[in-house]
Amino acid sequence: MSKKNTVLHLPEVPFAYPISHNQLNIRVKIQKGVKKIILYYKNLYDHTDKINCQEMKLLLTDHSFNLYETTIQVKERHFKYYFEVYWRNKKLCYTSDGWMKNPLPQNYFYYSIINDSDILHLPKWAEGDLIYQIWVDRFFDGNPTNNPENVKPPYQKPDRSTYYGGDFSGIVAKLPYIASLGTGIIYLCPVFKSPSYHKYDISDYETIEAIYGGEKGLRELVEKAHNLGIKVVLDAVFNHCSIQHPYFQDVIKNGENSPYAKWFCIESFPVDPQIGNYDTFASLVPEMPKWNTSNPEVIEYLTNICLHWTKKLQIDGWRFDVADEVSTHLWRHLRQKIKQVFPDVLMIGEIWNQAVKWMKGDQMDTITNYKYRFWLFEFLTRKIKANDFWNQLNTNKMLYQTPVFNYLVNLIGSHDTIRSLTFLQDSKTHFLTLGFMLASEGMPLIYYGDEIGLEGDVDPDNRRAFDWSKINSEDNYFIQSLGMLRKTNEVLRKGKTAPLKTKEKVLAFKRIYQNQVLTVVVNYTDKPYYLKSKGKHIFGKGFVTNKSLVTLPESLAIFS
Repeated sequence: MSKKNTVLHLPEVPFAYPISHNQLNIRVKIQKGVKKIILYYKNLYDHTDKINCQEMKLLLTDHSFNLYETTIQVKERHFKYYFEVYWRNKKLCYTSDGWMKNPLPQNYFYYSIINDSDILHLPKWAEGDLIYQIWVDRFFDGNPTNNPENVKPPYQKPDRSTYYGGDFSGIVAKLPYIASLGTGIIYLCPVFKSPSYHKYDISDYETIEAIYGGEKGLRELVEKAHNLGIKVVLDAVFNHCSIQHPYFQDVIKNGENSPYAKWFCIESFPVDPQIGNYDTFASLVPEMPKWNTSNPEVIEYLTNICLHWTKKLQIDGWRFDVADEVSTHLWRHLRQKIKQVFPDVLMIGEIWNQAVKWMKGDQMDTITNYKYRFWLFEFLTRKIKANDFWNQLNTNKMLYQTPVFNYLVNLIGSHDTIRSLTFLQDSKTHFLTLGFMLASEGMPLIYYGDEIGLEGDVDPDNRRAFDWSKINSEDNYFIQSLGMLRKTNEVLRKGKTAPLKTKEKVLAFKRIYQNQVLTVVVNYTDKPYYLKSKGKHIFGKGFVTNKSLVTLPESLAIFS
């Protein structure tokens, strides 16, 4: 195969990105079979023959490609460079003008300058933290006096109008339990005033939902969570709102003469909710009109909502609903404004697919990594093998800057998916998979109830009430113990991942941080799994022999 069709590099994210005032990470993605790659580089304005070089390191590999990366430093912050690629019997240089034998400076790639605003800044406190997602109404009723009418008992299944009475007081009462999971972040589904049970159709962004305990209740929750070292993230629904929002009601009433006529995506006037002559969430829900997030007034309005509540309640972060359908102008503006005042606030975008567009350092800090869930379930249902699983994860990781790896929000379930236990139809597999996620790099997200084996089919069944009778089970204790180990272990929170080859239904990998190494084995088979290596058993069901690390059947074990 011609070597001229096997390489990918552009002088932009994620192939070139600054990590400090004068340091640049450079990547090149190239088809397997390369022996080594040398990066030659210098100051863009250095016209002498002198040039620096260093060998690039293999960062990731997938089915067909290897991704190499290295960090270069130029005091003047101006860069030009090219790649010298070695195969077994051949050497060629890859430049901005393609393959060459003897490139001239005019052929080099240019990274003209590192501006400080281009440097990726991520909230250090959040790296590798465990997120616990709570649907407030479904968690625990701590104050029945604020309940809406016709509250159902927790054992009944939900429909699209069900309330169970869960509130902020209930979460406060259960903070010790939440902390026992190793939780670093509580992520609350929408808490603003809304006419629906799900609250993803907000009618008033300036009012906290009264049936949850209002602003006072939320303030108490944030303060008491902070006292336990737990951060709080709110759900921001900025793609659409409720049809009852006063600005949309004004458009219905006054049509083109409304000052908010251009705040929404109106197709024709007069606005008629019966025919839905305006854009909505998913273009299917007339009760949820879509904001025109390209409108500067809308951008300012929604940005100010974020700033207001972050300041007033000392919120630690936001999860942005349907982030990939909102104008990138809004995200850039919001990030600039909020990071000026709260530089460590965490910005999570709900994006289900490739998200490099929003992950260049000017919009989101991280995203919901649904690719992780998809490929993990493909492996668990025997559609792919372990090696294929790791390759697919690496293909996805190649899209993002290396510092982001420990921030990707990995999940096996959410309010938008079938419950993991219901999908897998096997309790052992479910809890092992939850354990695998807790031992993986990234920010693991536990959807409330998954740690006790709560079941649920498609929406709204996947939003059942928490069953507090199950918190003392052996399975829940396993999740609590592993979550706490993660919280106290830098290798599990910050280490990189090195997959190990396995032939059976086993996932094995190393987590490496500085000079520390942990080996994790998740054995889904009904036989003990022997991994030829030396070490010390530190967690889970396993032991060590003279030659092997042994993990018991249907078990997870960690070795140092």
